[in-house]
Amino acid sequence: MTVEDITKELGEYVKSNAKVVPAMTYTDEVILNKFCKTITKVKGKYPSWHSIMTNVVQGYKNVWQSLGEAQLKSKKLEAFRQKVNFEIDPDDVQHTYLAGDYYDEEKDRVNMPISQYIIEKELKPKVIDDINWLSIMAVRDDANADGQFGKSLNGIKQVVANAVANTDHPAFKIPLSALTDSNIVERTTDFETKLPEKIAPKVKVIFVSHANKQRYIRNYVETYGQNQFQKDSTKTFFGREIVGLPFLDDDTIFGTVDNNLVKLIDKIDNPPKINMIQVQDYIIKLFMEFWLGYEVMVNELLFVSNYSDVTYGLGDTDKNQLYFGIDGVTAP
Repeated sequence: MTVEDITKELGEYVKSNAKVVPAMTYTDEVILNKFCKTITKVKGKYPSWHSIMTNVVQGYKNVWQSLGEAQLKSKKLEAFRQKVNFEIDPDDVQHTYLAGDYYDEEKDRVNMPISQYIIEKELKPKVIDDINWLSIMAVRDDANADGQFGKSLNGIKQVVANAVANTDHPAFKIPLSALTDSNIVERTTDFETKLPEKIAPKVKVIFVSHANKQRYIRNYVETYGQNQFQKDSTKTFFGREIVGLPFLDDDTIFGTVDNNLVKLIDKIDNPPKINMIQVQDYIIKLFMEFWLGYEVMVNELLFVSNYSDVTYGLGDTDKNQLYFGIDGVTAP
């Protein structure tokens, strides 16, 4: 096959398999995606708000006595334009392809497409690996995002850090002592028991590092003498699922309510696609684009371990009362 043959076949393959790019960029093979609500908007702008209502129920008296106040809180969510510029050397690909399972001399060319090999075996696994890393560890840098890896969006580590640092809309801090191999079950249990009672039943997943999930399993068996972790999911003592995120810092524990962790995409006006295939100097150049971002809808419903001081809650008594009906800003 010539470079022109491969280029033509790639174009036909992409045109007839329109879902192949969304499948590799928005897949649940990216671990964090499994726990995100997907929100679609246009060109990365996602205005978001939530309403907080103070108490409205009171004892009856035959006069008007206003009680209750609604406060509207807003937050701008943002996704970022991503691209893949992937070079293909036809000689290298054909050599690998001809030696692999895709080639059978008894088949005609249409039934052993080299394009499927290029997209499914070469490009797709690497895109998924990259997004797995980016979804956790990336830090958006507007000035240096293009042409570099790791700077094109904010991963969940940075999203959590931003929420913790936000004084107007802070994350809920839960003070803990340092994690060790011998206390990680106890510290994780402490984290759960310090969730505010008003919202605790709605927090069903605890996120930790992959290494700490393994430490938790080992320490649980050592502590309780039970090996209950033969299935895919790992449950805490109180029944919440522990999810180990690769690359996450080992001192981080966080959780939130359902649908508060979101994946931001744009599949309406700017769906993921391979939008151009070129040939230059015997090299095939593949141009791919998509939009992607990760955020929390409401910072105040993000619960994060705190090792730096004894601050408990949102760092402000009025905010603690408004959202959770609790007093104080130190650990109970």
